Amino acid sequence: MTDGNRRVLVVPASYFTPDRTIGGGERYALEYARALARLTPVTLALFDTRTDQNQEGPLTVRTFSVRHFNQRRGFPLTRATWKALRGYDIFHVMVFPTPLADFLLLAARLWGKKVVLTDVGGGGACWSTYLQKLNPRWNLARLTHGLAHLSNYAARFYADWPQPQVSLYGGVDIDAKIPVMPPQGYALFVGRLLPHKGVLPLIEALPPDIPLRVVGRPYDPDYFQKLRQMARGKKVEFFTHANDQELREHYQGASVVLQPSLPASDSFTDKSELLGLVTLEAMAHGKPVIVTGTASLQELVVEGQTGFIVPPHDSSVLRQRLETLVHNVELSVRMGAAARDRVQQHFTWEQAARRGKDLYARL
Repeated sequence: MTDGNRRVLVVPASYFTPDRTIGGGERYALEYARALARLTPVTLALFDTRTDQNQEGPLTVRTFSVRHFNQRRGFPLTRATWKALRGYDIFHVMVFPTPLADFLLLAARLWGKKVVLTDVGGGGACWSTYLQKLNPRWNLARLTHGLAHLSNYAARFYADWPQPQVSLYGGVDIDAKIPVMPPQGYALFVGRLLPHKGVLPLIEALPPDIPLRVVGRPYDPDYFQKLRQMARGKKVEFFTHANDQELREHYQGASVVLQPSLPASDSFTDKSELLGLVTLEAMAHGKPVIVTGTASLQELVVEGQTGFIVPPHDSSVLRQRLETLVHNVELSVRMGAAARDRVQQHFTWEQAARRGKDLYARL
């Protein structure tokens, strides 16, 4: 079904094509846009000094032209881009505060368009950040028409905003052609190798007889060295350059997947896990998960049915839950099946796109 009257422009977290960072926020924007494009015309927006355009099924990926990449005074659009942006009805911006978000918020008011904001973390210096220092209510983001959150946890940061709001969730699509594989007796961690992801305490809690595969890119050489030192004498393997197919194979053979993220010291500003995509991907592969009770992670897991929620920094409970799921194959399979069912019922990209489309209609 296509709604030809509503053209949506989706802006990902990293939108300049040179040296573009690809992380969870960018993956979320792309997959959401792909699913939404099956319901209404959608363009994923990138920016460069040269233009480009290609199709990924029904989704248009378009590179709009800018004069340069210096955003110190404003977003440097060309006249052609200014004209092209007026052709969209909804600007769904997945990174703010940024100069681009500020520009689209103001332009939408001028053009009679609508803006929806999704906070995936990040942002940087712009007019909104300067104005907010003078008065929190002068933040230009408050001019938005709607807010689409990654989770209920993410929504709590905007509880006092009056605009229509929805929690999109999403995160996976079940591919029926990929079979659920039996557990092969190892635990799996997937994620960036950074301190807040909880990799170091995970390796510290790991029993010596349980194999652990750590899949992720090291961004801090010193921290990576600490991980390797902690792994000595244990059955830990690091995979720092796994592609999508290899990652899928790691998921398929795991007995349990862990997302043991650690909370920030100030929980009121902790945006490190606005949506646990790794947890959802693992569940989609029919695997039970162990997460810490951090941020959005506890919204995704049903304790004792699809996995376990453990307290952060509690190595003894983490070790016990690891042993339970790795050594009990029947329990791992049963919980994994329940996890896959939960994803199908609540966390597919199609469901996220429909929630977003319903919000646009409310505007």
